[in-house]
Amino acid sequence: MNNKKWDSAYEWKAVALLALGFGLVGLDRFIILPLFPVMMRDLNLNYQDLGNISAVLALAWGISSIFMGRLSDRIGRRKVIIPSVIVFSLLAGLSGLATGVGALLLIRAVMGVAEGAFTPTSIAATAEASHPKRLGMNIGIQQSFFPLLGLGLAPIVATQLLLIVPSWRWVFVLVSVPGFLIAWALYRVLRITARQWRLRSTTSCLGPVGRPCFANAMCCSISRACSAC
Repeated sequence: MNNKKWDSAYEWKAVALLALGFGLVGLDRFIILPLFPVMMRDLNLNYQDLGNISAVLALAWGISSIFMGRLSDRIGRRKVIIPSVIVFSLLAGLSGLATGVGALLLIRAVMGVAEGAFTPTSIAATAEASHPKRLGMNIGIQQSFFPLLGLGLAPIVATQLLLIVPSWRWVFVLVSVPGFLIAWALYRVLRITARQWRLRSTTSCLGPVGRPCFANAMCCSISRACSAC
């Protein structure tokens, strides 16, 4: 695409929001680790429980990434990214309401599904929003926020909030709030890219076995003409 026509302002806004979203994935995932010594006393947990809680989220994340990344190819990035941010932020807050290991396992498993949906889809959205000359840099920026916020900032946030709030439960509630703000900003900013429009126009003109649907012949002609332009 001609550099004069490239929307750099949109590129930077999209990359910044997607990077912050991925950072919140790390923050919500790892905030439980520095809080666990306090949680152990209240919920009668042990280190085996911590391992199980961490493992169930990771397993759900990995399985979800395989299927949800593919789903985002079919229905578009926005329809996966925005709901996933809302869901994992909500579940991060609900972690503070857990009364035992069973509730935590369930909450963190569903949270892993939402974070697994966000991860591959956000990488693809970052690539689609980036100018080819900045593709590697932008994906690097987005990926860096996961360890920066998750492994770097989470322990600091958790320990400092514990000095202010009356219970560890409030820490989960407070760290969930930025996710809803990021979801709202993504709803306002994130676009359906030209590549996604071309993919939709191609797949929508095919029947169930990959053959052209003659009822949509006019639609197909218009879509392909727009893609050619």
